[in-house]
Amino acid sequence: MRILFLIIFSLFAHAIDYKSNIKLKYLSYDSFANETLFQGDTKIKLENDIFAVNLSAEYLYSSEYKQRRYLMFNELYITKDYEEYSMVFGKLIKFMGELEGFNSADILNQKNYLLDPFEKSVKLGSYMVSVSKYFEEDSVEFGVKFYEEGQKYPTWNTPYSPFAMNYNDTLVLSANAYTPTFYLLYALSNAKFTAMHGYDNKRYFVPLNQSTLSQYAYKVNKFLLTSNYLYKDTIFKLESSYTDVIDEKNMGDYTQISFGMENNFYNIYGMDIGIYTEYYRYMYLQESVKNVDISELYNNDIFAALRLNFNDVQASEIKGGILHDMQNSEKIFKVEAKTRVMDMFVIRGEFLQTLPKADTLLSNIGESTRFTLGLSYAF
Repeated sequence: MRILFLIIFSLFAHAIDYKSNIKLKYLSYDSFANETLFQGDTKIKLENDIFAVNLSAEYLYSSEYKQRRYLMFNELYITKDYEEYSMVFGKLIKFMGELEGFNSADILNQKNYLLDPFEKSVKLGSYMVSVSKYFEEDSVEFGVKFYEEGQKYPTWNTPYSPFAMNYNDTLVLSANAYTPTFYLLYALSNAKFTAMHGYDNKRYFVPLNQSTLSQYAYKVNKFLLTSNYLYKDTIFKLESSYTDVIDEKNMGDYTQISFGMENNFYNIYGMDIGIYTEYYRYMYLQESVKNVDISELYNNDIFAALRLNFNDVQASEIKGGILHDMQNSEKIFKVEAKTRVMDMFVIRGEFLQTLPKADTLLSNIGESTRFTLGLSYAF
């Protein structure tokens, strides 16, 4: 039905924008079998005089794990712009945070754990509608998310699973999947205020039986503040929230606060250097439900990263970072490098190491090292 709609609409479209990216990756992950991945995404925008349709298709094929083989339409939405208003309707991804390492303010989309549990930018589209009103420098946005979807995790016998037992992706809910989630966002030039009522993007896990876990979604009232401030070559960033849990005895109210700064230095021996330091704090307000959320990694963590841009014609870049859990002494190291070859292809390499502690989310993965080498082509 979606394909038929796009074909019909394309006949009346005055402009068509198309962008696609394909990747071939080789992954080596400790004692697990080496894996080859074919990954890609295609974005299409069809426009006429009335509105525009945006489509994003993603596909993944793993040589080793059947669960990491899929083709999905992750986004399919319509946009309509007026002089002072705009409207978006459909399945889409909306980024709402400020920080580099982790965004507690991203309250609308779930993460795509099947693709990469260590990459924050890979998200799943949600069905929603939003209307925005623009002023001189400010704007107001009202939105509704219509449906709460389950979230798939890799199976326990793969290197990507965070659990030591089976996981069932059937979502358990305090109401039903079609209960709407409402949000109101007011944006200033360097700050955003958001109020939300509905399902929390954070979920905890409940046992379906002695050997299987499932996610549980509950309703909340949530209030958020995000901000950034530029002083000379330094950007100061803040994400904070208060969550009032509605009628859910197994989950208490909580607050999240994250702040950091980004320093940029230009033309240092021909390179641009970016330094990132961030801190994340997650606090329960009722002691009786403390540590219920076993999925919460960012409860008392420091993130530090360095980016080197060599300013060459190959757009070469190296990024490295460490996430350190001050409470559990867990650490995640990650180094990425990329460069362009033959003006058409990009070579990427990645080294990732996890150093967990027992009885935490990463303990099932264990101390592990992942090495990735990939070749991508955009057209």
